[in-house]
Amino acid sequence: MINLVWLKRDLRVFDHRPLYEACNNGRPTLILYVVEPEYWQLPDTSERQFQFVKESLLSLAEQLQLLGGTLTIRQGDIIEILEKIHQHIAIATLYCHQETGNTWTFERDLRVIAWCKERHVTYEEYRQQAVFRGKVNRDKWQQQAEDWLQSDCLPTPSKINPLLQQHSGIALLNDYLGNDSNSAPKPQLGGLKAAQQTLNSFFNHRIDNYLFGISSPVKAVNSSSRLSPYLAYGVLSLRDVLQQTLALNVDSKRNKSSFLSRLYWHSHFVQKLESEPLYAERAVHASLIAMRASEFSHQRHELWAHGNTGVPFIDACMRMLITTGWINFRMRAMLMAFSSYHLWLDWQQPAARLATLFIDYEPGIHYPQVQMQSGTTGINPFRIYNPITQGQKYDPEGHFIRRYIPELNHVPTHYLHTPWLYTGLKEDQYQRPAILPDDAAKIAREKISAFYKQHLDKDETGRVLHTHASRRRSSRGRKKQASSDKNQLKLF
Repeated sequence: MINLVWLKRDLRVFDHRPLYEACNNGRPTLILYVVEPEYWQLPDTSERQFQFVKESLLSLAEQLQLLGGTLTIRQGDIIEILEKIHQHIAIATLYCHQETGNTWTFERDLRVIAWCKERHVTYEEYRQQAVFRGKVNRDKWQQQAEDWLQSDCLPTPSKINPLLQQHSGIALLNDYLGNDSNSAPKPQLGGLKAAQQTLNSFFNHRIDNYLFGISSPVKAVNSSSRLSPYLAYGVLSLRDVLQQTLALNVDSKRNKSSFLSRLYWHSHFVQKLESEPLYAERAVHASLIAMRASEFSHQRHELWAHGNTGVPFIDACMRMLITTGWINFRMRAMLMAFSSYHLWLDWQQPAARLATLFIDYEPGIHYPQVQMQSGTTGINPFRIYNPITQGQKYDPEGHFIRRYIPELNHVPTHYLHTPWLYTGLKEDQYQRPAILPDDAAKIAREKISAFYKQHLDKDETGRVLHTHASRRRSSRGRKKQASSDKNQLKLF
């Protein structure tokens, strides 16, 4: 009988409880990753994500080899593959991490649990984020999250007793089975080496400019941690990164505190999708489901999706994302808000488009953020960014716009954020917006305000607040907590 460690978004050996537990009971261990064609054909997955996963798996194979272990890659349906393995050699225990993904992965996991029960295979599932399955009391969630995130990381196993003596199926990673060709020309690299270099450079010097640079699409390339893809696919342990940050000595406490806050917020948002999986499919506030559905324009969506709206700062942000697979948080929010308000697009298709472009796509962060920016939660304020003033603030000289929209290189800087005012720009050189941003924002405010007044159900608002809203400490609680750890999250 064997142990089987099923890898999903946990492509590392340190602080990996399924691997740690499997290696501690003496049985031979099979470490398995399944390339699932159906998953890679979903509307929110893409080739650029697969490439990052491939690089990370190849890196993981090297790490396992140093421990005496091997990596097994198989392709197909997880149940069929588990059944074939089980018929060949009995699986005693299946170890894995809990995954908060889209509806497909959630239903896939339920199928695996049912298969294990039917075959009398012990199923051991562990959390790798401060995210709790089942009914969650949000009033107590923050303390539970902090306790878990500050619990001890598990060491790398000293030795793996492998079932197979060499890697198996690695060549299957050479075939991408999705139905898109959405690769990134200049992507962030996967794997532990790239992750560790990124972490070290951030802790050693880039964190010094964190708060100063994270809002600018240009400065954020270096000022942001850039750890998001390594956390999204578990190349790095969230708990380990947080604990390293707590122990970090930096000149600016504000930079450290701000980064810590975002690490805590990571689990806060993922918990939303875990508590309500339909967050990925319909408006979380039931009375807002139909707010935009009847007016979807495929033409407006396609222009937005490829960076051709005619609003330079929006288009430059989208084209950067298409090129690199990454853009900073503020610009992600602005892209989504622009599609929702200025273009009045229902959120599902824009959300899927952005998901496929993000190499660091994390469903539990993506969908709650998308709905927040789209105004479909019923508990958050309208976020209607002005793309002209945002561009003038974060790209005043137009260097960013010129880099990603070369067709505007001849436009004087004074007109670069509003090229429709420049008479020297020919109609076939750059798209003119169908509706000017200020006019589109005004129309959106009127529409959404009217819909809220007519359709917003207060009882449903209360349910959303109770289920998903963050909790703030009382003044007494804050003082008590601050005395024990000044670095705790300030944003809850």
